[in-house]
Amino acid sequence: MITIPDAPYIRDAEMNGIPSADPPICPICKSEAERFYFLNGDSDILGCENCIDWKDAYDVETERWRDE
Repeated sequence: MITIPDAPYIRDAEMNGIPSADPPICPICKSEAERFYFLNGDSDILGCENCIDWKDAYDVETERWRDE
């Protein structure tokens, strides 16, 4: 039976582990992000949790009603 040795990168990963990936960076604000937001499922990034603010829809309607 012929044995085929593992590729060098496989042996290296077994001995040293796999290096961790770089953290995702938001293309809008250039900060490290955990979540990206898209507009209507499009492939263009709208922003991340660091550069997009959000409000509860009920609060926005209440403020709008109060201002009238």
